[in-house]
Order: sequence, then C-alpha cells, then structure tokens
Amino acid sequence: MITISTTLYALQNAAVALLDADSFYNGNASSNGKKVPIVVQQMGDIQQQIDLCLGQVGICALVMVPSFEFHQASAQDLSGWAALTIGIYESPTLNQESPNGTNIAAIELAERTVCILHWAQHGLPTARVSSEVTAATRFLGAPNPIELASNGPPLQYNVSFRAHVTLNATYG
Repeated sequence: MITISTTLYALQNAAVALLDADSFYNGNASSNGKKVPIVVQQMGDIQQQIDLCLGQVGICALVMVPSFEFHQASAQDLSGWAALTIGIYESPTLNQESPNGTNIAAIELAERTVCILHWAQHGLPTARVSSEVTAATRFLGAPNPIELASNGPPLQYNVSFRAHVTLNATYG
C-alpha cells in the first residue's frame, strides 16, 4: 500500500490535535459535557457533515486544508506561508437554548481558537525566515484573525492563521 504524506495535511492535523485537546473542544467547558465536533476538510460531503453536527449539538468547527503561497516563486525553494482557515458554525437556538447544546457561543469558540493556536508549535520542518527563529515553527494569527462570514443560518465565523512551512510531499 502506498502512503502519501504532505506538509499541508500535516499542518491541518496539527491544528486539529491542538484544538481537540482543549477544554472548549473536548467537552470539559460544555454545559452538556459533549465535545464540539471538528469536521476535517478532505473529501466527502462537508456540508452534510456540518449539518449533522449542527443538528446534534448546535455548533462545530471545520478545519480546512491550508492553502500555500511561496516566499519567492522564482527561487528553487519550497518554503512559504500556509494559510489555515477554521470555520466556526453555530445554530444558536439549538446550541444555546436546548439541553443538547454546548452553550458555547460561536464567537466564544472563535476567540478561544485564536487563544489555542496563536503561537502554538505546529511541529513541522521549516526553513528559517527571520531573526525570530521560533516564529517559523508556530501558528500565527492572521492580522484580522476573526471575521464574521455569515449571519446565518447557520451563523459562521472564520478564524485565520498562517504558518511558515516547507513543502515536502512524499510517498512510500
């Protein structure tokens, strides 16, 4: 069997692991003790997965596969910025007014997501990009990390980060 490994999927997985370990996501901060579902964009019907999660607990997060931009496209260097977007979706009526909901509002989860990921180590190999060596190994919040994407339904916030990475797709 062939195994394909890519930097962008690894970055997505690193973000999911950090979120999944936090109390806002793992159920410890939920009024009903249920986890905030994390949908991972790869393949399949993402909208159906979001709708299912919203129907169960009224809130979920969608971690997209990062996009990528070279630092210098005309150089033989595979380093650049990966842009990671996490969509926070909420059905406020179910989430905040029903016993099935987590009672964690979308804006609260968006803010907590910034607190979890900004400056967190992503664990991927990268080239040095500045005199601040540690910045090259961490998730960095975008200049405007929280943006209202839709008043709904469902309510949606996008939480944005970037990370310096070096592409290294392999198979074996």
